[in-house]
Amino acid sequence: MENNPPLETQDISSDPELTPDQDPIFETEKEPQEDRLNKKQDESKERIIRSALKLFAERGFFETRIPEISAYAKVGVGTMYRHFRNKDHLFNETFRISVQEFSEFLDRSVSKNLTPKEQFFDFWKGLGLFSQGKFDQLIMIERNLSSYILDEESTKEAAALKQKISEYFAPTQNDKNLRQLYPSLILGSFTGILRFHRIQENYIDPSLLEQSAEMLWEGFSKVRQAPTSKKKEKHTKKS
Repeated sequence: MENNPPLETQDISSDPELTPDQDPIFETEKEPQEDRLNKKQDESKERIIRSALKLFAERGFFETRIPEISAYAKVGVGTMYRHFRNKDHLFNETFRISVQEFSEFLDRSVSKNLTPKEQFFDFWKGLGLFSQGKFDQLIMIERNLSSYILDEESTKEAAALKQKISEYFAPTQNDKNLRQLYPSLILGSFTGILRFHRIQENYIDPSLLEQSAEMLWEGFSKVRQAPTSKKKEKHTKKS
């Protein structure tokens, strides 16, 4: 009689195709679950960022608290801390996203190689277009462009945006102080008009924006012409 090995000792999984961890059917069922999990995490992070953006823009950094952002985003506080180390981290991430979106918009929408006045009005019009869909981003940028809360990376992003805005107007005599003031003056003026009319009427008359641009440009023009005027005065006195 032949001695056959007991049935339970036979290696039925020696074929790699039959091992559970390599079964192609098992893998195809596992991948969608991972994709769904990743998608859910991405969606929750996006909601957190957009909620934080709105609250930071409305209330500022110190008046906005993590539980409030969590409630607005409809996620748990623990979920927030899985994505962001703390409120500073979330704030800076939100600020950088706002700056990047605005900077990319300027690159696409604002013309160059125009006269200084044309360039200013084109930029002002661009602010109006950007604010229609991304009002919170614009407020976030204007309020925090020189904030001490910005980390090193955000500070670099802010400096690059300031430089970009200043280059649209190219102050005379390479005046560095004037160059630094342009971004705050322009963004502050524009967002001030937006805030006032959103509170009063929730509507901004395009003609009002145009008139305000004329007023600002008149002021900028006087500053730009000031060095030339002073030279003429000195020349007259010498004569």
